Amino acid sequence: MKDFSWSILNKSTSSNARRGIISTPHGNIETPAFIFCATKAALKSFTTNDAKKNNTQIILSNTYHLMLQPGSNLIAKHGGLHKFVGWDGPMLTDSGGFQIFSLGHGSVADEIKGRKFSSNFKKTLHSITEEGAIFKSYIDGSNLLLSPEKSIQIQRDLGADLIVVFDECTPYHIDKNHTYKSMLRSHRWALRSINAFNSKLKYKPKEGSAGKQEIYGIIQGGVHKDLREESIDFNQNKINSFGIAIGGSLGSTKDEMKEVVNFTTSKLNHTHPVHLLGIGDPLDIWSFVEQGIDTFDCVSPT
Repeated sequence: MKDFSWSILNKSTSSNARRGIISTPHGNIETPAFIFCATKAALKSFTTNDAKKNNTQIILSNTYHLMLQPGSNLIAKHGGLHKFVGWDGPMLTDSGGFQIFSLGHGSVADEIKGRKFSSNFKKTLHSITEEGAIFKSYIDGSNLLLSPEKSIQIQRDLGADLIVVFDECTPYHIDKNHTYKSMLRSHRWALRSINAFNSKLKYKPKEGSAGKQEIYGIIQGGVHKDLREESIDFNQNKINSFGIAIGGSLGSTKDEMKEVVNFTTSKLNHTHPVHLLGIGDPLDIWSFVEQGIDTFDCVSPT
C-alpha cells in the first residue's frame, strides 16, 4: 500500500505561500486545497461522483456525529468511511472536540471567532476533566465520555487517511490563564492521542479499518503569541506527527484572525503540511494561502 509523504514543489518569493503535494494511500492532494465537508458521511446537495467530476481532492467527516450515529463500529464493518461514503480519494476526520465545544457553548463559528451566540442554545457539554469531555448525546440523551484514546479509536474505526489529535477548543472570551491551562491539557491529550494511535489494540500501529493512517497535531494558545509559540514548540519538537493543524480561538475579528494565523505560520519550520481548522467563511481561505496554509476546512453554520 502507498505510504504518506509531503513535499513542497514551489515557494513564493514574496510571501509564505507554497505549492505542494500530500501523498496518501488513496491518492495525492495538490496544495493549497480546500477540504469539503461530508459531516455525517454525506456531502450536501451533491454526490461523491459529482465531487469527483468537479475535481474535488479530499473530503472530511466528523468524528462526533459519526460516533453517535451510525457508530464507528458499523462503519468499520463496511470497510471504513471510503466504502461507506463511496469515495476512493483521500479523507480526513476531526477529533470530535470541536463539535463537543460547539454543542456545549453555542455555535463554534460564533464562539471561536468571538461573536455572540443565541441565549436560547441548549448546552450539552457537562464537564471537561483530565480524562476527557463528558457530554449529552443529542440522539438519545445518554451521557458519554470522549477521551483522547476514545477519539483515536473511533477515527481508526472510521479509517480516514488523515486524523487529528483530541484537543480542548477554547473560546475567545476566557482569560489568558484559562487559555494556558487549556493549552497544556491539549498537549497532554495530544501525547495520549499519539500513544493510542501507535498502539496495537484493534489494528496495527498507525492503521485503521481502511489501512494506513497519519496524524496531525494541533497548535493552541488562543490570541496570545507567547502561548502560540509554546504550542508550536510542543508540536514541532515534543511530538512526532505527520502534519500540524492550527486550532482554537483566532480572535474576534477577521483582522485579528489573520494576525494570529500569520504569526503562527511565521514560526513554523516548513517540515509539516499545515491545516487551518474550521475557519468561519470559505471566502476567507485564499487570504491565508500567502501565510503558508496548505489545507482548509470551513465551519458549517448549522
